[in-house]
Amino acid sequence: MASLLSFSPLKSAKACAATTTESLDQKFGRKGIKFSESGTVELSVRNGSSVKLEIANGHITSYKPKVYWKDDGYEEVLHTLPPSSSSSSSRGGIALVVDDLSSPPNPKATTTAAEWTVMDADSDSIDAVQVELGCVRGCLDIRYVVSLYPLSMAAAVIVKNTGGKPVDLATAILSHLKVKKRGGSGVQGLKGFSYCTHPPLSSPFQILSPFEATKTEDPGFFSFGWEPENKPGVWSVQDAPITVLRHKLSRVYAAPPPQRSDPFHTTAPSKYETIDQGRELFFRVIRMGFEEIYLSSPGSFADKYGNGYFICTGPASMLVPVTVNPGKEWRGAQIENGNINALLRIGDDCVVKMELGNGTAAKVMLPTGLVTSYKPQMWHGGTMELLQTSVSQSENGAALIRGGLSLALACQNDAGFSWSPHAWDLHQVTGTPQESIRVSIVASSSHFLLTCLIHSTAYIIYMQVELSSTSEQGNVGIMHIITLEQDSFNSEIVVSNSSTSTIRLAGSTLCHLAVSTPDAAYAIGLQGSDYFDMPPFQGNFSIVPPTIKKSPNKFWPFNKLFPKGEENINRQAETGEEDDDCKHLAETLSRIYTSTPRSLTIMDRGRRNSVTLRRQGFKEVYILSPGSEHEWYSKYSHICIGHAAQLEPVIIDSQSEWSGGVQLFNPNY
Repeated sequence: MASLLSFSPLKSAKACAATTTESLDQKFGRKGIKFSESGTVELSVRNGSSVKLEIANGHITSYKPKVYWKDDGYEEVLHTLPPSSSSSSSRGGIALVVDDLSSPPNPKATTTAAEWTVMDADSDSIDAVQVELGCVRGCLDIRYVVSLYPLSMAAAVIVKNTGGKPVDLATAILSHLKVKKRGGSGVQGLKGFSYCTHPPLSSPFQILSPFEATKTEDPGFFSFGWEPENKPGVWSVQDAPITVLRHKLSRVYAAPPPQRSDPFHTTAPSKYETIDQGRELFFRVIRMGFEEIYLSSPGSFADKYGNGYFICTGPASMLVPVTVNPGKEWRGAQIENGNINALLRIGDDCVVKMELGNGTAAKVMLPTGLVTSYKPQMWHGGTMELLQTSVSQSENGAALIRGGLSLALACQNDAGFSWSPHAWDLHQVTGTPQESIRVSIVASSSHFLLTCLIHSTAYIIYMQVELSSTSEQGNVGIMHIITLEQDSFNSEIVVSNSSTSTIRLAGSTLCHLAVSTPDAAYAIGLQGSDYFDMPPFQGNFSIVPPTIKKSPNKFWPFNKLFPKGEENINRQAETGEEDDDCKHLAETLSRIYTSTPRSLTIMDRGRRNSVTLRRQGFKEVYILSPGSEHEWYSKYSHICIGHAAQLEPVIIDSQSEWSGGVQLFNPNY
């Protein structure tokens, strides 16, 4: 078996390297593509994400994507070991391996005949850059294209048979991904698919040899939940939603070879997700052209190769070779996307993701209950984010998420009872495609990492998530029902009072609508409504303009929803009647409107879209505009709308319930 795409680096003199670098820069140099004297090329894009590629052997040694919770932070995601000697290559990283099964092994073949050279380079305003390498080995003309984008990278191989006989190839693109904690590594998306124990293809870039990858280990302290792997050739079906990779395994996920001749059979999934709980990174791996998925973890063998844990995975065609006929091409690719949504840092929270058949999607975080995203389909066929969410880093390094759609509510009675819901449990998830979908999740610890992906092969037109929160005494409960439809997003609150006394409910829904700039935003439908100029309401997830942040005494604190015993804030407010049916929101504004219509439309002339908010149960509308002095499309490019009970609390009698909420209707669908 002759390896085609794993070669040793060139041993050229420094003067030759400098000349080569100079000529490469002249011929292929572009913004975002930089050649170095060491024989590498570095790709970079506008947001700072970068990839390093060794030209001579086609080895990707580094991929540093931008992580969204750091303003200037990048995370190395590849596990790469330095060369052990001057004649060896780096190991790990992303290794492209293609073996010609039609030719006998030729140990005397020189690497010079098959070294990679740069064939082409391209860029698109440094938001997309790529380099194409090429080599010829026998009758095979091979191209290797490495592309980098702000949120993903791709590696593609094109093999053309220029000879007169068919060629059988065994091939794979294997990524060695760095993982912080052995017990916090996993893969999601392989449930229900067949697999068998199998060694990887041999490569100079391998960290574990094929023999080591399939060798049995002693689990030691990690013996809890450990089961020995099946013997090679024995097929099983994945029954767990998440493949935990704390133990040693080496698998190929695919349809068993005898089944592939059937007209209908289950193939390996086209995409799956890797989880690094320790660093809170989440990647989607997409395969194209390949028929199989290789997955391995070193278990205790990782200790032999320095500090740090890693997993190895990628698309492959190993069990059944790829046949390339004379004059024909075969193409395969791997895409590593950090966004099923970009890089996902969830920390101590878990995320429920909803997506409908037309592409409309939303995300809800637990236990906070914060809706961080709502992307409906627009008139142009794509989707657009309608919620403004800000992510920053706290002093202790944790992610602080603000904005989106949240609830800021407080309950109180005359007997001294006071309660505000802060932690939410997921009650159930239902949907109505051709058949119902329901998911229930119970987390025993707030430190358990969980991502719930809701999907179906049917065309989903409706999906609902129910969150619940109950007071410590158990006499007041709040259900938050979130419903996603093709043209709307509904947030409904149901408050039940099982106590023996009347309770008062105060607070607001807080919806941060993303706009290009408040100077381009208008509120339509407020004419004739009474208003009260109030201090901005400070909820747990409010995005506060810096000008207001400097004056803490100008807040309406959450803990003063019931200002009993203090001077009534309402009486100090400036009042008036709105005389503009198309209210321009360019100036800094913080108002509560009463006697408003049940529907209010926010129009953004900058993004050329509008959102209609429909009110239920609540009698007041809270509007906050940060003003137009801030940068366009920045953190403060939003309008905060709340359906509220702040001036006058809602009275809920004993043994009764009340419901209210907000609907975001998308008229652009």
